[in-house]
Amino acid sequence: MISESDILNCFQHLVEDKIDSLVLVGSGDDAAVIKSQKANLVHSLDISKIHTHFPNNASPEDIAFRSVAVALSDLAAMGATPSFISVGLTSNKKDINWYKKFTQGIQSVMNEYQIKLVGGDVTFGEINVCVNVFGYINENILTRSNAKPGDNIYITGQLGRGRKGLIDWSNGKKSSFVQHYFCPKINFDKSKYISELASSCIDISDGLLKDLRSICKLSKVGAKIFYEDIPITNDIDDLSYGDDYELCFTCPKIYAEKFNKKDFFLIGEITQGKNIELIKDNIPVDLKKNGWDSFE
Repeated sequence: MISESDILNCFQHLVEDKIDSLVLVGSGDDAAVIKSQKANLVHSLDISKIHTHFPNNASPEDIAFRSVAVALSDLAAMGATPSFISVGLTSNKKDINWYKKFTQGIQSVMNEYQIKLVGGDVTFGEINVCVNVFGYINENILTRSNAKPGDNIYITGQLGRGRKGLIDWSNGKKSSFVQHYFCPKINFDKSKYISELASSCIDISDGLLKDLRSICKLSKVGAKIFYEDIPITNDIDDLSYGDDYELCFTCPKIYAEKFNKKDFFLIGEITQGKNIELIKDNIPVDLKKNGWDSFE
């Protein structure tokens, strides 16, 4: 079975060893970082597709807001503040009112995060939204590759709310979880705060286990996390489902007092080795599920 990672690896030789005085961070992290006179410019691209990233009968407003918000999450993972976006839309809708409602969703997310739309394109076909996001680094560049053994592992919020929101929406139930699924709040304030302290960071879009594994792989370390310390909404599958858009980050223990328990949840620590160990009821759990992959 082909996976998303297999396909991305086909492109890796095109970007390896291309880091220079202009490109400070390239492929492998949540976003690229490009040197500029104002501040280091951060860029990322995200594609949201009907049936895969949003339901086929979702409203155009929700499709627009969600597509931009989940793309912006990559900037937060890098310790950046968003500045502007461009949007590419493929759609087979022939009612102009659909597009007017779609632009209302774009306007809402622009107002929410005080960003500008600087361009885009439209073509005919099955609905998908390609969003380019740009921002500027706040303090330090957060990457996935600097976690060290002994670092604490934190997440910035409860897992599984997006999963519960999609379930509620599919069942015709109105809840705050539905709002979270279609309009996730991206933690730019927390991102800015941790950018001075964290050793590594990633957004939890594909599931905690998969995204933490990305940190461990690039940092050449392992991790031990404790189930009882992880705030979840539904069950253990919240650790691998994704759609949370919280941040998972590591930080030296000397900074532990700077993270209050209301906004930051200490869930484990970085270890020697390469494996992630999940402890539940003082017993290691067999990690059968990896995380979200649109090709599986």
